[in-house]
Amino acid sequence: MRSYLPAMVLAGLAGTAAAQPAAATKPTFDEELGALLARPGGLTADAAAARAVAASPAVKRKLAESAAAKAGLDDFKYSLVPITTLTAGYTRLSKIEVPEIAPGFSFPVFFNSYHLGAEVAIPVTDLTLRLPHLKKATEHGVAAAQSGRRSAELAAAVDARVAYYEWVRAELQIVVATRLLEQVRANLGQIRALAEVSRVSRADVLRLEAQEAQVELGLAQVTELAGLRAEQLRFAIGAAPDEALAIGEDVREVGAEREVPPAAELTRTALGKRGEFVALREARKAVEQQRAAAKIDRLPRLNVFAQGVYDNPNQRVFPSEDKFNFTWAAGASVSWSLNDYLHAGPHDVKWQAELRQLDADLQTLELGVRAQVTAARQGVVLADHAYAATRRGLAAAEESHRVRQELLAAERATAIELIDAETELTRARIAAIDALIDRRIARARLANVIGEDQ
Repeated sequence: MRSYLPAMVLAGLAGTAAAQPAAATKPTFDEELGALLARPGGLTADAAAARAVAASPAVKRKLAESAAAKAGLDDFKYSLVPITTLTAGYTRLSKIEVPEIAPGFSFPVFFNSYHLGAEVAIPVTDLTLRLPHLKKATEHGVAAAQSGRRSAELAAAVDARVAYYEWVRAELQIVVATRLLEQVRANLGQIRALAEVSRVSRADVLRLEAQEAQVELGLAQVTELAGLRAEQLRFAIGAAPDEALAIGEDVREVGAEREVPPAAELTRTALGKRGEFVALREARKAVEQQRAAAKIDRLPRLNVFAQGVYDNPNQRVFPSEDKFNFTWAAGASVSWSLNDYLHAGPHDVKWQAELRQLDADLQTLELGVRAQVTAARQGVVLADHAYAATRRGLAAAEESHRVRQELLAAERATAIELIDAETELTRARIAAIDALIDRRIARARLANVIGEDQ
């Protein structure tokens, strides 16, 4: 269930403009925000995250890597099929003189030779000892690739959320800066009128004119910043340059207050869920299986085979005949290679080195994640404190502005004091908006650091 800002904070955000004749018709600050936020069909942070996952080149690459790993796993089912070879051939022989074995008797000579053959070989040692390890290694490789894809998706999603909230922040700052400029200009007109009747000094007019120039510069800066943030968001979600962006989320909504778990608990969650950890662990298991498969090279290899030939003439038929004859053969062989045995030792050292590298990578990643978790948790805690502080500051600024208006009406305060109160109220509004945005960004980053998706 969603809750909104406390009534006092909303009142401060709504604010009250300086006493102007047109104040009755001008929309309040909260009404202007309401017109800008939660627009039907507008973009939300969740939608931006989903679009970023679909558009991210890093995610597409991980998808391709995952597909390649799965293809390698599918290829293993063909490794279980016996090695089958089919051959066919024709040979034309040159003419030769055939000696007579006895007067009037010699072996027949055939100048055309035809061959049809099939051979089936089963590498028993590889099928029973080597391939199971390689199959498990490939399965772990697939799991590592899928974990890498998941990490890329979460990274793309959190980057899009941050880009979205920064864009919203800039758009809201334009509203604040625009109202402030209108307010300063209206106050400047009043001060000039008072200066003409010597109610205020020329210095007060110059001070307000300097403030007007400063606010104009600030408005120009946030307008350019909003354009930059919009382009960054377009890049993140893959939006077309002509796609209209509208804010579909009301960032004034405050979620239910949740206590931030201790850093140790968040770290345990990250160690178990972060895709980078899962990928490295799966990669380590793959290397272990490859190492086990390489050790098989030290053993003799047993192969069984069967072959059949349908030749014309068939060399096994005596005497040779000019016709096709079928013959077959079957057997088994045991072979052992000194070279494979000698290479097995260095190969094992190589796999051990890769395991140590992966162990070091895991330790480095764990240290980095612990630091990331601590920083992200502190970011959430500080954002919550900042939100509470700005809420109190906004309430105080609103009350100060109200009191200054009453004192001015009773001629117990000057117009300059009211202008200062209005400036503080505007600053409090900006701080409140920033605090709300910072809370959302901090929580999005914390969720990403521990391997979860908002």
